[in-house]
Amino acid sequence: MEPSDRKSDGLPSASVDPREADAALADAGDIVARAAADEAAADAARARIRREGLRALAPDERVAPLLEPGELLVAIHHAALLERREPGPGERLTTGVAGELYVTSRRLVLIGRLTLSFELDAIADAVVSGERLLLVLRDGHGVALQVAEPRLLWVEIAAARARARSAQDPGATAGPQPAAR
Repeated sequence: MEPSDRKSDGLPSASVDPREADAALADAGDIVARAAADEAAADAARARIRREGLRALAPDERVAPLLEPGELLVAIHHAALLERREPGPGERLTTGVAGELYVTSRRLVLIGRLTLSFELDAIADAVVSGERLLLVLRDGHGVALQVAEPRLLWVEIAAARARARSAQDPGATAGPQPAAR
């Protein structure tokens, strides 16, 4: 490295192609815009659920045969990607499955090349990270869901969980509502 390649602080300078910087800023702008739209959809869903309660949807031909008696379909997310992380001594197994994600009154059902199902009661915690909803299951497993609107999905799952809790104990309150972010 020639002395002329060093900045005044003694570190090598990094040249950035202005086209790459513009593309990165455009991508960042798109991500921020999608997150803002998702947050607006989540806020609208919270308000609607507080006013009207959780609405049931008509199940399509893929999920209808999988629903149990009394189980209601409350949301559908198309083009979802589910990755399940299983803790193990010194290793992590990741399996990715794409498909349609159905939120029911009792579980999450992903129908793709495989059909996966997770009971809502099995969810210990949920957090939105970027464009993913990360779920921590009570058994120690983790699930990452990549969907177009992860904040809206979080609200739908929280509302379905609250409804399930109130159905199990009719004297109980619906429980905490999803907080505005």
